[in-house]
Amino acid sequence: MSREQTIFGERWPYSRAKSALLRSASMVMREGGPRAATLKNIAGKAGVTEPAIFRHFDGVDGLFESLFTVVELFYEEFQTYYKADGLIGLDRLEDAYFRIIAALKDNEDFCYLVVHPDGIFRQYPKLRDRLAEIKKRDKQSVMDCMKEARSKGQLLAGTDIESAAYSLVGSALLILQSWVAGASESDPLKDCKKVWNSIRGCIGNPDSVKAPKPAAKATKTKK
Repeated sequence: MSREQTIFGERWPYSRAKSALLRSASMVMREGGPRAATLKNIAGKAGVTEPAIFRHFDGVDGLFESLFTVVELFYEEFQTYYKADGLIGLDRLEDAYFRIIAALKDNEDFCYLVVHPDGIFRQYPKLRDRLAEIKKRDKQSVMDCMKEARSKGQLLAGTDIESAAYSLVGSALLILQSWVAGASESDPLKDCKKVWNSIRGCIGNPDSVKAPKPAAKATKTKK
């Protein structure tokens, strides 16, 4: 099987043909929302016949389960970003935050799936439950960084770490959603860096020394 080359390496389970169909499904939803993900539209975007989709997936449900796997792979990749060696607290969160945004920016075709999963999978209860667990794990990673920052004296006294975390994640999501929708022509990574610098400026202890961070690396999914 000829596999698509992605940021996930050997973890990516799909052939080039399946990858093309998944990418096409994501693209038609990006253009017209989840309801646009009909077999006709996906086949048209991919340049294949509708029966060809069923040769690769177990019906519509199989297609959406595979789309969910793509979302899971991204979140699993993000978890590795929170584990950068030599960084703690706010520095660890900053590094992960920038790498996550860079990865989504560089994998634009699949970005819609990651920033709009609720609408896409709302008709699949089991997938909704798995999505809730994924989001919970991601939130916990952000909170762990915030708690570590507090314990290491990186935060101003009295900082509400949960509010700060929600502000960071919520702002990034809005920026990415606007970018994916084509409503914003600005660079989402630059915009998210501005948000981070603003939040860190409000909650960060100026007496805490910022650690040098490793260069963020995000590999673009090859088409």
